[in-house]
Amino acid sequence: MTSAEFSAVFRQHFPDLLGRPVLVALSGGADSVALLCLLHESLPEIGCRVYAAHVHHHLRGAEADADAEHCGELCERLAVPLAVEHLDPNRPRGSSPEAWWRQERYRLLEGVRQRLACVALATAHTRDDQAETVLLKLLRGAGPRGVAGVRRRRGTLVRPLLDFRREELRAFLSARGVGWREDASNADPTRPRAWVRSRLVPLLSDAFPGSVGHLADFAAVLAEDDALLGALLAERGAWPPVGGALPVERVAGLPPPLLRRWVLELASRLPLAEPPSRQQLEAVRAMLVGGSPAAVDLGRRWVLRRRGDVLVLCPPPLRAFGPHPAVVPSRVELPGGFVASLGASGCRADHSARLHPRVAESHLEWHSVTPGERFGGGGERTVVRLLARARVPAEWRRAWPVLNADGRMVWLPAVGVAEGWTGDDTDGVVADLEEPWERHVK
Repeated sequence: MTSAEFSAVFRQHFPDLLGRPVLVALSGGADSVALLCLLHESLPEIGCRVYAAHVHHHLRGAEADADAEHCGELCERLAVPLAVEHLDPNRPRGSSPEAWWRQERYRLLEGVRQRLACVALATAHTRDDQAETVLLKLLRGAGPRGVAGVRRRRGTLVRPLLDFRREELRAFLSARGVGWREDASNADPTRPRAWVRSRLVPLLSDAFPGSVGHLADFAAVLAEDDALLGALLAERGAWPPVGGALPVERVAGLPPPLLRRWVLELASRLPLAEPPSRQQLEAVRAMLVGGSPAAVDLGRRWVLRRRGDVLVLCPPPLRAFGPHPAVVPSRVELPGGFVASLGASGCRADHSARLHPRVAESHLEWHSVTPGERFGGGGERTVVRLLARARVPAEWRRAWPVLNADGRMVWLPAVGVAEGWTGDDTDGVVADLEEPWERHVK
């Protein structure tokens, strides 16, 4: 391949990016190194100033250090600005290591993109990656949306190399005397993708020489179909909120292709490891049409349940937790995935309040609600009832965090601030709570 061929493909698929800055996710592997070099060589044709970002995972010791060093030397030689970000390898209990690290990697890269005012983040997914993804999704029983594979573009994320094979990229680098790093974990057959890459794809290629290209083209066609169904569904679809209900009639009347797409769209809004399988899609259809089964687990205990004439989206249940000390300012991760902050920035703030300044001088604790606990007076004002009225999912009410000051509840997120503890806009202490499901691994 040549930089001219790359420039032509880039101009075809990303005309709006021409002449604008692009950030390359640079791992040090052959594919990402080739992407950086191709964009750098193509500057006269496409006009995109190139930046690079490398994420150090701190998982492979000296090898990872050498990856970062290689990226630094390459970028210095090309006069490309490089940002090196460091990923905390510790992950939440129960999460998939690969999924968690991928999520955190993209989070760090997106932060660099915004900081450098780049219009897009470019990753080096190739035609081979696309074929492997299709095979993995098929073997895992994914539905059509999953089998559509890696999208060429999703928001600010772009994949300029989906039309090129790995062997072409390596030949391009070798012709220029540019080296790259090899990650030994990519050849570990105990990892599903590595097994597909090292064992299955070679067998298929020997028997069917054009199989990689056919699989990648198949994914491209499915992606186009998925985009069209998505546009049609946007005109007719409605989805239940977390813990909320939606009339069955709003969904049951959709044609089968749109109904499958509705389930896939719902799943895409949830922190699932994989899209629903064909079996799960069929189970949802049977539930809508015949009422049985009564519920379908979409994955990771996210359950779509039919209750009479409504559908309810039920999140995974959470366990109550004991007191967690708090100070002002602070930002803490609470059990179950809640994130709470007092007088601090950085919380996504599903719920926010402004508390009286004297809260900073009080003994503060976050804790789950307790059975029978009341808020703001007698009568029926139990915390659980108030949370139900505020449409907090039933699965979360027993674990819902509240803030105590000197032993008294002063803030019940989603409901309000206790009498006498409300602050004003000038000197009040901002309290925020982020709900858990957004922070779970997708």
